[in-house]
Amino acid sequence: MLRNIPALAGISIALWASAANELVNLIFGVWLEDSFGLQIAALAGASAVIGLSELGGEGLVALLTDRIGKPRALAWGLSANAVTAILLPFIGRTEIGALVGLFLFYITFEYVMVSHVPMMTELLPGARATVMSFNLAGHSLGRAIGAFLAPFIYRQYGFLFVALLTVVFNVFGLLALRKLRQNL
Repeated sequence: MLRNIPALAGISIALWASAANELVNLIFGVWLEDSFGLQIAALAGASAVIGLSELGGEGLVALLTDRIGKPRALAWGLSANAVTAILLPFIGRTEIGALVGLFLFYITFEYVMVSHVPMMTELLPGARATVMSFNLAGHSLGRAIGAFLAPFIYRQYGFLFVALLTVVFNVFGLLALRKLRQNL
């Protein structure tokens, strides 16, 4: 598996998408508090919005992914997540705008994650468990990268740069998807 380019590219999609998500995931509470003075109770409402968006992302996968194809669905999800990330600092200038932006960000991320799983299970059918184990490791490594970078980027440069780095990571995910498709 470690010599299989599509499998490695697929695992790197997991890494980059998770790193992108973790940048926002780790900082959104601080951003909402800094921007609007929202306290813990209000952040619970934001968590409910995120939960609903995750459910919506799974529903979108059920409706669309098999119809449009897994690679195309994943490309759409990564692209939509990048667009939403770059819009977050701008539409997030009001509480409602921030919550709508977070809803869109998380629904697109969930769409990416759920679309990614069936694609990965088909890459090496004889080594499905190994591929999925490495894929989960890719997600975990991505989350660690995002968690490491997010506080530093936010403190030094602000939320706009968190959003920009999120876009960069999504672009890396798109490039990995392109590599995967070229080597199938």
